[in-house]
Amino acid sequence: MKLKKIACTVALLGSGSMFVMHSAHAVFGMGDSAVYVGASAGQVKYKDTPGVLSNRDNKDTGYKVYLGTQINPIFGVEATYFDLGNYTGNSSAFNGATVVPTSVSGDATAWGLAAVLTAPTNMTSVFGTSFGLFGKLGLVRSRLSTGVSGLGFASHQKESSTGANFGVGVKYDFAKNISVRAEWERLNNVGDNATTGDTKINFLSAGIAFKF
Repeated sequence: MKLKKIACTVALLGSGSMFVMHSAHAVFGMGDSAVYVGASAGQVKYKDTPGVLSNRDNKDTGYKVYLGTQINPIFGVEATYFDLGNYTGNSSAFNGATVVPTSVSGDATAWGLAAVLTAPTNMTSVFGTSFGLFGKLGLVRSRLSTGVSGLGFASHQKESSTGANFGVGVKYDFAKNISVRAEWERLNNVGDNATTGDTKINFLSAGIAFKF
């Protein structure tokens, strides 16, 4: 009798586990695989630029490519490479005893790793199970390169730094293995205040992801 009870318990647990796994795959959308790759492009805005610049242009087009895995319906991990465009402006500097006009520029790239949290399906069911809201929190290792040039001189600096990366977004699974997404992200602590100057970067992007 005891062995029969144990066998029944194991059978029930097995059935329950299969149901949980099936439900988890169902809410992933875009097929049964939890691994995906994607690319997005959009507008980059440098929040701070070093010095007092005139004719400043702190907006540019940037892009990113990413590889992610959905560990369960709510939690995932995403690795990203960012190309964050550049900023430009004009300033002035001393060349010996003479003040000369200068051109100032900077550009940034970064690698990031972030946790991605997706809202449970029952919170967004009014839009259908193909629609999802997500947020991310992680770290980026960024490199900021700056240049200053004027009559008779030129100076270039590069600095790597580590800072926080966070953001929010929406996605929509419009086919079995394809989704589109739009998101806003912030990259903090890009550059170094003692050399290149440091800045924060906002990145508003849209793109497409493929599951396999």
